[in-house]
Amino acid sequence: MSSESHSSETQPGLNDSAAIAAQCARRLFELRRHSGETQKQFAKRVRMTESMISRLERGDHVPSLATLCRIADGFGRRLEIVFHEHEHDHADGTRHSHAHGHDDADHQHQHKETD
Repeated sequence: MSSESHSSETQPGLNDSAAIAAQCARRLFELRRHSGETQKQFAKRVRMTESMISRLERGDHVPSLATLCRIADGFGRRLEIVFHEHEHDHADGTRHSHAHGHDDADHQHQHKETD
């Protein structure tokens, strides 16, 4: 048996479903607001219920991949899923990337949220 662990226990909160739902909620709200549609209008257009759009915008529901595709299609957008690595510059000008959850004490720093 390998000594490496691939469980989420080694990276607590790294891909927390509540945080992902909140990020999706913010983006859905921004896109819908920009379109000028009500929740009811958007829901009808993408063949979803108004209550589901409301739950998604509140972050009360983690959307499925199929739901994310319907929403992206509804806004004429392409859905893209990215497995990010963290990149940063050092004072000496060097730049490198690594997984977000690494345990190197020399590389502990705050992460900024980006859209």
